[in-house]
Amino acid sequence: MKAVILKKAGLEPLLEVVERPVPNLKSTQVLVRVGAVGLCHHDISIMDGTIRRGVPENIVLGHEIAGNIVEIGSDVSDRTPGEQVITTLTSSCGQCEMCLKGSEYRCVYGLGFGHKLDGGLTEFIAVDARNVFPVSSNISVVEASLVACPIGVSVKALYDLAEIKSGQTIVVFGAGGGLGVHALQVASDVGTNVIAFTTSPHKLGELEALNIGQVFLSEDGIDPSELVHAFTEDRGADIVFNPVGSALLHSSVSSVALSGKILILGEIERPSASMNVTELMFRDASLIGSTGADLFNIEKAISLVESGSVKPIIGSTLGFEDLLEAYTLVKRREPIGRIVLQP
Repeated sequence: MKAVILKKAGLEPLLEVVERPVPNLKSTQVLVRVGAVGLCHHDISIMDGTIRRGVPENIVLGHEIAGNIVEIGSDVSDRTPGEQVITTLTSSCGQCEMCLKGSEYRCVYGLGFGHKLDGGLTEFIAVDARNVFPVSSNISVVEASLVACPIGVSVKALYDLAEIKSGQTIVVFGAGGGLGVHALQVASDVGTNVIAFTTSPHKLGELEALNIGQVFLSEDGIDPSELVHAFTEDRGADIVFNPVGSALLHSSVSSVALSGKILILGEIERPSASMNVTELMFRDASLIGSTGADLFNIEKAISLVESGSVKPIIGSTLGFEDLLEAYTLVKRREPIGRIVLQP
């Protein structure tokens, strides 16, 4: 089978298409024929060398994986060949203290697909049966690839950590990106007042077409928090969803309401962070980091997509061999939502 490996990380990463044997199944695994893989910014950070720790040589990237089961291990009884499935973002044992309390993403023995374990940019992948979920065939395999991440990741941050409620106001930064464009849909489904920001003029029309809250183009010289306070009668937002990181940390703190919550889900530009700590303190606000998705977050994401409450947003579909082109497009912030790669 063919696989795309990362030979060398850097601003101009070196990739290679190689031949590898089809994986031999363990008794607890299923063999998935990969149909689509979403390109996450985590993949970009590995490719450009921002993330190096724990990444083996010649890694096969990709943790947003969808496909169809073609074979099951001898001990697997709850999955069947032909099923369309998605994978979790990491492996998990199901028995450690973290798994037993429902934090499978933090499994003591878990390894990330496309980070420590080979990921989905290959024709076939063997995955433990407990780490796949069936998804309705009414959902295309391309759309299915985005269910666990970014949709499940947004679900975890908003439901579990922010404890989102109807009637709240939420600010979504980076609204045209993979996390942002799905987070605003998850938030809208709950019944919140969404205020979204993008720095990409070409994404503005598509965001407005979603008909979810207020959408603004971030412009130089105007801090987004000024608009947030103008549209909330100077109260601020109950939740600030920040997948961009340090570049918008000051704006995030300035935008949040008393006892509000700021969610940080990414670091895009790697500048040094700067904020006025007293602003956070006197607002009684919380600054919360969030990554990944647990099993029940992914189950919730599946239900949101299958019900039509959240629509996977795909900016472009390319072939596995076009990974370098996809990397460049993401670096330029050209696509709305996710680029999805197919074999």
